[in-house]
Amino acid sequence: MNPIVLLKDLSILKGNRTVLDVGTKDGAIAKRFADLGMEVDTIDIHPLPEPIEGVNFEQIGVDEFLEKNDKQYDIVVCRHVLHLLPNPKEVIEKLNGIADIFFFTCFGPQDDWADRVSILEHDEVLEMFPKETVRHRSEAFQYGTTYAGDTKFWHINTFVIKN
Repeated sequence: MNPIVLLKDLSILKGNRTVLDVGTKDGAIAKRFADLGMEVDTIDIHPLPEPIEGVNFEQIGVDEFLEKNDKQYDIVVCRHVLHLLPNPKEVIEKLNGIADIFFFTCFGPQDDWADRVSILEHDEVLEMFPKETVRHRSEAFQYGTTYAGDTKFWHINTFVIKN
């Protein structure tokens, strides 16, 4: 799910100036935020394929970034990263702590990779937040293609938290 489209649909994209894109991959989402005139910081453990105008990139892991970061963001986006971490709930709490709006995804227990990655139950995540801060929650169940081109069954939970 595209975070920009969802945040627009929720009418909470207006007036935001700073964005952190965690696990930016190729920077496509970060570039779209930058094209909207926002100040965009991105992090990823892999190098960015090429620099993106208006986007500040740092090659760093999320845990290391959180240890040194002292900045607050209007929007934090964390898509398709949490399943790779041994401590996803801790990272969710820390990223939420630096965000006014926090958009994130995590894999659920019906995902084909559930036996080899960190997964979180939909309700388990909801229990982490006061009910009034949850602006969006959804579960997607579908077959799709991985970055490597393999077909798999995806169980993706998507959340938007407005602090």
